[in-house]
Amino acid sequence: MTTEGEQRLHFAAAIGEAVGALRDVALPLLIGLVIGGTSSSGMAIALGLGGATLAAIVGTIRWRATSYEVYNNALRFRSGVFSPDETVVPVARIQAVDTVAGPIQRLFGVTGLHVQTPGGGEEADVVLSALSSDAAARLRAALGHPDTGTAGYRLHLTPLRLLATALTAPQLGVLLPILGGAFGLLQNSDSDVAEGLRLARDVDTWHEILMLAAVVVGVAFLLSFLAAVVAFSGFDVRLVDGRLRIRRGLGQRRAVSVPVDRIDGIQIVSSPLRRPLGLVTLRLEATSLGEREAVGRTLFPLMRTSEVGPFLAAIAPELAGTLAVTERPPRRARRRFLTVPVALAALIGAVLTAFVPPAWPALLVLVAVAALGGIDAYSLSGLRVDGGRVVVRSWRRGSAVTLIARRRRLQSRALRRSPLQRRAGLGTLSVTVARGTRARVRHLEQPLAQRALDAL
Repeated sequence: MTTEGEQRLHFAAAIGEAVGALRDVALPLLIGLVIGGTSSSGMAIALGLGGATLAAIVGTIRWRATSYEVYNNALRFRSGVFSPDETVVPVARIQAVDTVAGPIQRLFGVTGLHVQTPGGGEEADVVLSALSSDAAARLRAALGHPDTGTAGYRLHLTPLRLLATALTAPQLGVLLPILGGAFGLLQNSDSDVAEGLRLARDVDTWHEILMLAAVVVGVAFLLSFLAAVVAFSGFDVRLVDGRLRIRRGLGQRRAVSVPVDRIDGIQIVSSPLRRPLGLVTLRLEATSLGEREAVGRTLFPLMRTSEVGPFLAAIAPELAGTLAVTERPPRRARRRFLTVPVALAALIGAVLTAFVPPAWPALLVLVAVAALGGIDAYSLSGLRVDGGRVVVRSWRRGSAVTLIARRRRLQSRALRRSPLQRRAGLGTLSVTVARGTRARVRHLEQPLAQRALDAL
């Protein structure tokens, strides 16, 4: 199919280019204001107007120099003013056409299209920043990726589930140590800061330590909550003509398309806050995601454990089936799951107690938590090789993680044995899928691990 000659983007693209150009000249403008003196309001106004005018001119020139067309079964994209570039993408090579709608695009009622090919690397092959709804629909149809089709299974993240997702977001585990470190630096800092934060430097009792910990947890929870709401608002996944279409986002709405036959595997993750509630997150493993991994990696942010089976059967039948593992570490390997985490927890607790003596109970708490984590890791670990798929269940930072992968899509398989494992007749079996996602089962009986490796 061929479009009617060269087409230009919507004029909203010129405004986006102008904003980008204004960002580029922001530093020179700031330097000019400093040189001109802050007392000269006339100079500030002149520089501001000059910068805005220059940005508008640059944006318009860049917009006029950008065009696209579909001709002879290929998408031709031209851009650049002084050294024009032309990109030609055969329609047969196009794997996905994703949509993006940022604040400026939504303001003008337009959308952006990102054209992806299997070998496109980290970035899209062609980025069309602003198209009207009609132009976007015509181009998608010409590229063989219409926005309409035979719709199949669909699952939408309801407001109640969005709230539950935000309340139990796993980002909390990442933010806590960051904020804790920030407060630790503040406590040892001699700089003058706001009065409320300066109090953190005077913490020296057990009661104050608990209060400070509560503040850190509260701030981390709030940040994690807001990040989850922004990321997963409007989350929707549907199956259309053999493709999964995933839409999400509050400020910037993104939609990615992934062919079902390009899915390498799916991870089922249950974080410490979600495990007691029987809730999990599903993550997509696909080599072809490229730069879209930030958007398309989450297959669905929150669902009940009982819903996973029907969901997989509907969208990826090859990966559906029992998740029970058949090969597990022997009972004699249990202590090996405990030794390292308990020793590390004891070391951290000892260092903390040395610097903050009133925090000595933390030593006992850390050791107890590490021991429970080791026992949990032992009980979770296991492997199943089942027809055309492999199931690997493991423990990762308190989360129960189950990887279901197509055997023919595994990037690598390995059996590693440390000197201590060799002496005990044990081994660690690991598999890698998609863009380097690794899952492993530690301390399997060596003959059993070897048979599993040969089977894979």
